[in-house]
Amino acid sequence: MSSPDIYREHGIVFEIPEGWEVTEQASEGHDTTITVSDGVAFWALTLMWERPEVDRVLSEAQSAFQEEYDELDIESARGKISKRDAEGIDIEFVCLELINYVQLRSFRTGRFTAFLMSQMTDHEQDYYQPLFTALTASLDVDQDGDILIA
Repeated sequence: MSSPDIYREHGIVFEIPEGWEVTEQASEGHDTTITVSDGVAFWALTLMWERPEVDRVLSEAQSAFQEEYDELDIESARGKISKRDAEGIDIEFVCLELINYVQLRSFRTGRFTAFLMSQMTDHEQDYYQPLFTALTASLDVDQDGDILIA
């Protein structure tokens, strides 16, 4: 059994599924997005250094989907990510005759607001959902000594 690849930058660490690619991109506002993908589905983590409110981040993401797609099924979600309370939204929508499933999650640290997004089609969900759940569970945002804040 091979050991998983590890992403370790920006004071965060997580396990990368074997054979998947990681890309990193900085926006004009200097936010950092780390995308993990096998070329079909993806999991992306954006580190927002200005620490916007979680509700605002999720509201803007939901609005972007509402502008793009006519009919969305939207459900609120809550949980813990990296020992922090996380808010979220699950969205289902039809695109190119496929049902797409998106999970949006957000939480704050002392250094950034984290925004997680994963997307897959419904027929891929049985394969990808456990991978994305494990990837999220492996996320540790305190590798540089950041302390847990409320």
